[in-house]
Amino acid sequence: MLLTRLAIAPRIYTRPASLLSFGSRSFYRFRSNLPENFNPKTDLPSEGEWKHIKHHIPGESIQKNDLKSRVPKFPLVKEIVPTLLPRPGVPQVGDQYSFKQVLNILKRKTKPELIYEAEPHRLYFLASICFAVLLTVYGLVLLEYGVYESSERYKLNEKELTKELLDREWVFDVAKFSIPGLILLRFALAAARFPTRLIRRMWYLPGRVEHIKFTSYPMFPGQATPVFTVPLENLVRSKRAKVWTGRGFYGTADNSHFYFALRETAPKARSWVVDRKGFFWSDGRVFDVLFGKESVAEAELGIPYDEQFGIINRGVKKQKDQLRAQHGMFYKYKLQAAEMKKDFKRAGDWVGSRVGIEENKQNNDKKLLEDEKKNKKH
Repeated sequence: MLLTRLAIAPRIYTRPASLLSFGSRSFYRFRSNLPENFNPKTDLPSEGEWKHIKHHIPGESIQKNDLKSRVPKFPLVKEIVPTLLPRPGVPQVGDQYSFKQVLNILKRKTKPELIYEAEPHRLYFLASICFAVLLTVYGLVLLEYGVYESSERYKLNEKELTKELLDREWVFDVAKFSIPGLILLRFALAAARFPTRLIRRMWYLPGRVEHIKFTSYPMFPGQATPVFTVPLENLVRSKRAKVWTGRGFYGTADNSHFYFALRETAPKARSWVVDRKGFFWSDGRVFDVLFGKESVAEAELGIPYDEQFGIINRGVKKQKDQLRAQHGMFYKYKLQAAEMKKDFKRAGDWVGSRVGIEENKQNNDKKLLEDEKKNKKH
């Protein structure tokens, strides 16, 4: 009905009086979306709106350790959606700052600087609990089987052992059959403790000796948040786990690896998990310098490992194409034949040199014998 009225109603074009004022230097924007009564002093976000916005700014929200914060929301697709906004005041590499300048800004900080905050780890909790329950069930089943098999052997007593030897044999059988179950239970405990290795927030602590402070999850809900402080030189990432990938808002997204690990070398050899989906200070290249111990020039290039292998493979392919164009389709066999020819020539030269040495040795021996005979005659 509305469309019909719009089609029937005559179109009346009016020239907006406020479009342009030739008599004054100011002009008004045509069809502006700004409200007429816009006043930045009075139209600031309300307290409820500010609390909502503050919850999405890295470092501003209160991270809780209750059970509700560990239970994922359904559908699980909600847990994949990013919720953190860029932190205000963090410099970005671009026209205004180079990567070296951004890194110098971080190094010149005098107070702890938040450099990382993860998104909620509810999916990690769900996966670790499911995996721990699965391993626990299998481990208990294997333990039950071990006790049952040992008891059956004890009852049958096929070797006709005495009671003392039979009891000792039963203990050995229980220990032998229970080893697989105990191994699975150990893995189940490791899976249950996996969330305690997840890094939630990370701060860079400047000073003579640079430190990294980070928080993780307690083992059980309701406990205090564990805080760790480690010297920067003792916290390294794997050589192959490059943080910078060039994809995503911070250049850290990776389709195959959704996290990277930081290894603590001293005083305890521990590993920590950093989710790639989170807030990173500036971008991932800063973390390659801090934890990958890369030079500023190497990190600034921002060449991921996949691309490095791609460059090498493209160079090898180009070299093969050149050899194929120069020697033909069977260039491999031609080059192999040329190398074999060189090897045979080297072998022939070596054999010839050895034969020549032996001949010279024999001639020298003959000459010495002749000289001795002549001396005896005289």
